[in-house]
Amino acid sequence: MQDFRLRFLNALNKATNSSSGGLYIDSCYAHCQTETQEKWFMADSPMLGKMKIAKAVGDWFYDRSPFHKIDCPYPCNPSCQNSGLAPPDNSEV
Repeated sequence: MQDFRLRFLNALNKATNSSSGGLYIDSCYAHCQTETQEKWFMADSPMLGKMKIAKAVGDWFYDRSPFHKIDCPYPCNPSCQNSGLAPPDNSEV
């Protein structure tokens, strides 16, 4: 998985030199985490630099500010669902 990440980032660096493009690449190990906007606004939506994807995409799309963040290698992001790094949610206990 780490080798794929490195190859992906190398390919991405060669293809993205524009400041108008946006990058929001988290290290969450989840399939289709961004397929619907509802997931972007969830309380437990992954974050990069204290920013959820909904805000980053909105800022990029409406030209408020570019967002270019690439997460550290998995499993470093505690905002990822099921990462085991975040403290347990005891709200349903």
